[in-house]
Amino acid sequence: MICKIDLRRAGACLLAAVCAMAAPGIGHAAPQTVILYGDDDYAPYSYVENGVFKGMYVDILRQAASTMPAYRLELQPRPWKRGLDALEKGQVFGLFPPGRKTERPYVQPYSAMLYRESVVLFCHDAVMRTPRTRFPADFAGLTIGVNTGFLLSEKLMAPAREGLLRLEAAKGNEANLKKLALRRIDCYASDRGAARHTARRLGGELARYGFALHEVLELSSEATYIAYSARNTPAYKADFVAQMNAALLALRHSGQLARIEHAYLR
Repeated sequence: MICKIDLRRAGACLLAAVCAMAAPGIGHAAPQTVILYGDDDYAPYSYVENGVFKGMYVDILRQAASTMPAYRLELQPRPWKRGLDALEKGQVFGLFPPGRKTERPYVQPYSAMLYRESVVLFCHDAVMRTPRTRFPADFAGLTIGVNTGFLLSEKLMAPAREGLLRLEAAKGNEANLKKLALRRIDCYASDRGAARHTARRLGGELARYGFALHEVLELSSEATYIAYSARNTPAYKADFVAQMNAALLALRHSGQLARIEHAYLR
């Protein structure tokens, strides 16, 4: 038996199939682009160096996003205060890495935790020849360096107001670490990661003074997150937040987060 073939119909079907394969987005939706902004001057967590946005949080978020094929994540640097203002006005979708603050009702929601930052006290070895384990009692009479504009914890401010110890401000980690190496201050209160990053970068310059960074005790700690704007609510928001949270938790459980943290904070 000879089968009859409708060539016109077969040709039309073939043409339709070719067009379907050629047409973008048909069968496979293009990933949704999502932009998150990050602090542009917060080494080693997020900062711009030679025009490149980098840092521990940048690496963490890019690694998490690599497991989210429905989304294409763009990370863009922005001065911190401008970023917070834009977040409050709903001009940006999300910003990293703020702590959880009750005075920021414009954040809804916060992501799963990125990291727990700690403010610690570094002291010169000569100061620690006297055992000092209780704060502030064992540190009475000492001068503690702080960064200009750095938001200090009440644990540090209260004894300073009472005159138990003296706070001396300088601009940034580098200036304070050099003062500590030269014994112009007794101790230095700073974010652990930021101080370690700067000490590693200064390297030999500090070594000339026979100085090694010596961490004495932790003063306070705060978890950090992605903050999503309550006023910026695209249709994909709930799904993206859920997928990003799951990806961050998976990175933590697999040990990949710890490896990224160690690369920056060792």
